[in-house]
Amino acid sequence: MTQPTLSEDWIALLALVARYSRALDTRDYDLLRSCFVDPIHVVYDVATAGVSGDRLTYHRIEHLVTEAQRIHAPLHRIMHRNTNQSFVIDGDRATGRVYVDVFQVRLQDREVPETVHHLGWYDDVYLRTADGWRFSERHYVTNWSEGAWLGAPAPDAA
Repeated sequence: MTQPTLSEDWIALLALVARYSRALDTRDYDLLRSCFVDPIHVVYDVATAGVSGDRLTYHRIEHLVTEAQRIHAPLHRIMHRNTNQSFVIDGDRATGRVYVDVFQVRLQDREVPETVHHLGWYDDVYLRTADGWRFSERHYVTNWSEGAWLGAPAPDAA
């Protein structure tokens, strides 16, 4: 088997980032599982919307999937837009930063939709597996939010 070129790795990493966002936006949790190795280290720091990273930290993919399903349940729509991707590839390991623009809409139990808009980035660690590139670490940092947390209540800090 020939070694992938740098551009092939970049394309594969871009596809992984897009697949992750599509999984969340469409609530395709099997697709979400396919984006990660297990165990994982994933932190969502949404302090700008009132939820600190210590409340949204995951070490197993099934815990992440279960919590994503629960938190997203009251949301009508979710949309991630990824930009300014940068990757540093070193053999079968890579690191990267991906800027993200997240928009969420909640209608459940409301006459008027509520929205929240987050801007931030992901700092990632990727591993090349037999099935392609996967996330092993993902740390989301929100730099700005307009609106309050809309998902189901975040769990209490452990």
